[in-house]
Amino acid sequence: MAYTIVKSDGTVLTTIADGTINTTSTSLGLPGRNYAGYGQSLDTNFVHMVENFADNAPPSNPLRGQLWFNTNNSTLYVCPTDGESNSLAWLALTATSSGGNTTFGAVNVTGNLAAGNLTATNSISANAAALNFITISSNANIGNANITYAEVGNLITQYIATANPANVAQTGQLNGTWIANGGGTANSVAGTAFYVTGGNLVISNTGGQGLKTDNLMYANGANIFGGGAAYSNANVAAYLPVYAGNILAATVQMANLTTGANTTAGNITGNWTLTAGSRLQATYADLAERFASDTEYDPGTVVQLGGAAEITAVKYELSDDVFGVISNSAAYLMNAGAGSDKTHPPVAVSGRVEVKVTGKVNKGDRLVSAGNGIARAAKTGEATAFNTIGRSLTDKITDGEGFVEAIVMIR
Repeated sequence: MAYTIVKSDGTVLTTIADGTINTTSTSLGLPGRNYAGYGQSLDTNFVHMVENFADNAPPSNPLRGQLWFNTNNSTLYVCPTDGESNSLAWLALTATSSGGNTTFGAVNVTGNLAAGNLTATNSISANAAALNFITISSNANIGNANITYAEVGNLITQYIATANPANVAQTGQLNGTWIANGGGTANSVAGTAFYVTGGNLVISNTGGQGLKTDNLMYANGANIFGGGAAYSNANVAAYLPVYAGNILAATVQMANLTTGANTTAGNITGNWTLTAGSRLQATYADLAERFASDTEYDPGTVVQLGGAAEITAVKYELSDDVFGVISNSAAYLMNAGAGSDKTHPPVAVSGRVEVKVTGKVNKGDRLVSAGNGIARAAKTGEATAFNTIGRSLTDKITDGEGFVEAIVMIR
């Protein structure tokens, strides 16, 4: 019965017929069943394995992972692929003679590695070596080294230069967030952490905060802003060289005057006049005034005078009592301090405003009351000087309730 020989990875290497010996599949002689020279072949195989096929050339028919001791340089090699006959392609493991080479790719040493000298013929980078702890003696000389993107946890040094120490014009770059913790004395200034002995300290960071300090700032040894306490958000105004009260100036020129947000209130006091050619422009399009209401009303509601307060929603269709429309965003709001939108909603006195309507409306239609705080398009002969709310500036093609933009006047 023939022998089937299977490799370690499960693949079939060869099949050996009875009474024969296979010398072509591996570097060993593999005898089949009832082969006459079985013992001699087995003993020879043992000897070759013990000596790792010691010879001046690789063994024939090698298998991946097979060892070969090269007698030319007394070095142990490993076969990289099945059948590799080129000795230069084999991986050198170790050398017993001086000056031998090891070419076994990447080597992971989990214990201690002791060497009289460690020489790197190529650059050492994160891809080539990860050195977590390095101690450099005081007499170490690192010459012409190019260290790129190195992570140094703690660096103790007395001198950092971008080039030759005499070349102060050589430009360098410092990235990241750095904290200088000083406490020594430089140029008779105690507690110095950073000292510029020559040149200018230039801060060019568009959108940044410039030179920021939470302590005192000095020029030529004198406190720039005076005072004796450290800066804080609460007291920084006291250090500004400007009177903290009113700004007394005949003319103040600026692109924007703001309270900080459109929801933040501000005040203008005094009698102001727009000079010739100047304009006061607004985003919105109606002039409104606050009136007390008997309940809270949505923008666009048609109101009349009356109810428990000053205004209430118009009650009847074609009512002559219509007064105005609740504004959504007035360009100018009069009586602004009377109350809130809930208690004193703004009523459009004049201008464009959205109006609640029911039914279809054509652009140009006169709007009259439909009752219950809603308007509609007036039919022929219905509009009068008393019941007309305004005229529509937009079309509405649906039959239900909605909104149109209209030009209105208080009635």
